Amino acid sequence: MDTRYENTTHSVRQLQHELATYLALIPALMWHIDAVFNEIVLTNDYKIPGLGNKVPLVLKDLTLAKTLVHSDDLGAFYGAMDSVRALQPATVAFRGGDEAGLWHWLFLKGQPVQNESFRYVGMIGECASLVSSIADRGAATMRPDSLELLDQPSLLVEYSGKKVVAANAAARSFLGYGAVADFPSLDGMIEGASEQYRRSMYEHLIFNTTWRGPLAFRDASGIRRQCDVRLRAGACDGTNLLWVGIEPVLTAFSAPVLLEGDCAKLCQALDKAQTEVQALQALLEHQPEGLKAEGVMLSHIYASENRVEVTGVGEPFKGMVPHTCYPYIGSIAENLVQYSLSHMVVEETIRSIRPIDWALFIPGGIHSYYAEPYYEGDELAYVLIYCSTKGGAFSSGGLPACKDALLQLADRLKRLSND
Repeated sequence: MDTRYENTTHSVRQLQHELATYLALIPALMWHIDAVFNEIVLTNDYKIPGLGNKVPLVLKDLTLAKTLVHSDDLGAFYGAMDSVRALQPATVAFRGGDEAGLWHWLFLKGQPVQNESFRYVGMIGECASLVSSIADRGAATMRPDSLELLDQPSLLVEYSGKKVVAANAAARSFLGYGAVADFPSLDGMIEGASEQYRRSMYEHLIFNTTWRGPLAFRDASGIRRQCDVRLRAGACDGTNLLWVGIEPVLTAFSAPVLLEGDCAKLCQALDKAQTEVQALQALLEHQPEGLKAEGVMLSHIYASENRVEVTGVGEPFKGMVPHTCYPYIGSIAENLVQYSLSHMVVEETIRSIRPIDWALFIPGGIHSYYAEPYYEGDELAYVLIYCSTKGGAFSSGGLPACKDALLQLADRLKRLSND
């Protein structure tokens, strides 16, 4: 802060007064959530013209949303509010109706507070002029033939139906399609991403014209390929398009691999296991080269029933009852599915906003973990998690490191269930 603010009671009050004045000038309703007390607090008293107290009431009581939000936008609004209540980033544009029957374009944006896992800030305001401006001017012109100038795999996609209208040689080679006509829709290729994740992706383009994030593309052979993806809105000959730039994530882990000899020892130990706990103990004793976990946990996934059942071995899980139940919502499994992740690394749990970290890992003294999913068909069946009481114990880059161990475990569990 400016040096004129000294550490005195008077200067603190002066600073508080000035900050309050600045907040009052912002043409949006500001708010924050304290998840510990399950409270939403309004930071200023800005009222969107024509809507009075409707907006703050809806933020507190979602059952009132139908009295404010246009019916066509309710799904997107509810999805954003689900993210808000889960303390996840949220952005949505929607129409709100006033008492005169007029519709106002509104935006809601929320973000968890960094390093404060139970706090969340947000704002909601009017954006009619911005929506009109985007609609009027379209976007930068894009030409299909320009893609061949790029070495990076790139697509042009019709915004409305997500049909691929152009693909450069790099994209055809990477995804295994011989011609543009062979490509499925963009949504078809990223079907592993949840509807909410895709919706937030497209909504982000309304305000920023670009988006970047992780996506898994299913190629022509059915294999999911993890990628870092950039989207940019554009137009060509009056058609709204998306430029899709694809950067494959190909860097492998340098250390954690299950060597041939260790794999044989693990298989022998698993063959002797008569219970799930004994099978997990075998994994703890025969870890992939480079891992030094002090605990191993297996999570059985029942997403349709909103539950996971976890069993852990090792010092961090001492005394844990096998198959303890936790909600699927807010779990590691939900994140793996929602963002189509091949694995997940948490370098420091006390910085996490994931409810399961605070409910299970932090009380056990776990500071970092590595999690990898196991699918049966398209359904997530298990998540295997290696845990450490030290922060940053696992590499955060590269490809899955425990696939072989997880395959051996799944095979042993199947045989145990058939015995």
